Amino acid sequence: MTKTFLNIIKWKNLLYIAFIQFLFKMFFLHGYGFKTKLSFFDLFLLQLSTVGVLAAGFLINYYARKKEVKFPKYPIQKAKKTGIIIALASVFIGFILSFNINKPYYGFIGVFNMCVIALYSLYVLKKTIFTNIINSFIKAYSVLLVWWCDLPVNLTTEQWDLLFKFQLITIFYISLSFMGNIVRESIKDIININHDYTYNHQTIPIVLGRRRTKTMILIISILTSIVVLGFAISFIQNKFILSTILLLGTFPELYFIYYLLSARSDNDYKALLKKSNIVYTLAVMSIPIIAYYFKYVIK
Repeated sequence: MTKTFLNIIKWKNLLYIAFIQFLFKMFFLHGYGFKTKLSFFDLFLLQLSTVGVLAAGFLINYYARKKEVKFPKYPIQKAKKTGIIIALASVFIGFILSFNINKPYYGFIGVFNMCVIALYSLYVLKKTIFTNIINSFIKAYSVLLVWWCDLPVNLTTEQWDLLFKFQLITIFYISLSFMGNIVRESIKDIININHDYTYNHQTIPIVLGRRRTKTMILIISILTSIVVLGFAISFIQNKFILSTILLLGTFPELYFIYYLLSARSDNDYKALLKKSNIVYTLAVMSIPIIAYYFKYVIK
């Protein structure tokens, strides 16, 4: 029962989102002399509120999709009640956080987020191209929440220049994350195309076909490689950052494209999905490395 519950709320995705929020707080906002709004306890409250809202949404969506099933894996009414309790708790935690940082109106952001997630979970019951975009946006939005709630104040001119660089780097990572998530979700849909067709989902491979979806993934991957390479070239005078981006960004992306070109069967795409996760992990690893350079080497 516990395992089923954890699978419903997609606990791995929730842990990932909380980890990414911590990563950007720790390496791009902490330790530079910035006076920020969030302590690490406040960040913990933000993480609880964020993952709670998403978990509640997953439970509500499970209830909406399975309420007509006679023998579901997890009790329908229990999922509904648990989802409502987690939703209310998450909104309450959001208000506690907003009062902690003297921004009471921030609590209504949590209310708005919960309402949007609840409506989306209740009425969007089939997978579509739109759901892939939304799922990819949520991960990027979780990082933007940290920046919005924890934006430094009373900065000097030099600190503003450094913060501006970090904001550009953050936008860069968010954009790559968004495109990478679209790619991974599309690969998953190719693997599950027969199952999705049976349940009348309108995923990208069903609408466009496997071949066109593969072409779309290839185009996105090539554009991503070009963006990463362009970003690396912008630091051409800084060999450390240049080599970091090339080794952990450009080369892994080219490695992924190479295997994508030869992918044919479901097993090929399953292997490709694993390689995509490796590429994504390497990109995440570059965050503390680049932050370390700005924090200790430049200073």
